[in-house]
Amino acid sequence: MSAATAPAVTARSGRDDLVRAADRRGARRAAAVTVRIVSVIGGWYWAIFVVVAVAVILGNVRYGSGLDQGVVDAQIGGSSRWFVLVLGMIVPAAYLRLHVAAGGTRRSLAAGTVQGALVGGALIGLVTALYMVGERALFGALDLTWAREYGLPVDGYGGIALTFVTEALVAATYYLAGAAISAGYYRLGVLRGIAYVFAALVPAALVDLASHTGVTALVVGLDRLPDGGAGVLLGLVGGAFAVALAAWLFSAPLRSIPLRPSV
Repeated sequence: MSAATAPAVTARSGRDDLVRAADRRGARRAAAVTVRIVSVIGGWYWAIFVVVAVAVILGNVRYGSGLDQGVVDAQIGGSSRWFVLVLGMIVPAAYLRLHVAAGGTRRSLAAGTVQGALVGGALIGLVTALYMVGERALFGALDLTWAREYGLPVDGYGGIALTFVTEALVAATYYLAGAAISAGYYRLGVLRGIAYVFAALVPAALVDLASHTGVTALVVGLDRLPDGGAGVLLGLVGGAFAVALAAWLFSAPLRSIPLRPSV
């Protein structure tokens, strides 16, 4: 490198550092928005869910014959995915213009949304696992047998611990799948956007199969899914792959969405 080109290279490197720092700040802001909204809506959701679930359990004991499975399990093994999917469709799309106006980029929004989905998913997974611990204790206090049909093939508290991981992956995947649906509409228009919905929902179907929960697992049949250690390993690897695929399906159209003053 000659003495003449050294200052130019240094200046270019400095600009690159500033761009990367700005992207990191933008990603942190986007992640914070996602985590805050998922936490608030999720907190209200789970507060209401716990009240309703306890009422259902006690009502069945008082007026029926009791329950032979938990309330979450009766909902095909997970109850958070649908409101998370809707939030994913709304939040990144609504935040895009504000994010860009504040100096962020589509790339930093994509990165921050993925980070926020992972953190928000982990919070939902933790709440789900804690709820199951409480539900199992309530069943025991009422002399009911607590059992699960859906979820990775591990019984007892080990299965509940795995639920923390799998539900975190499920929630993150569904959030990003919802975000991919909105990004596809913004980028591709109505007709091609409708076609993109099917692609965006592929990760959701995969994470259902990986976690042995959800509609896809019900349709395929739990008896056709891997059991034992292979089921656990494939569940964790498949869940991680579903998150990565959903993140790509979201970020690919997002990075080329044109912003118009009227949009």
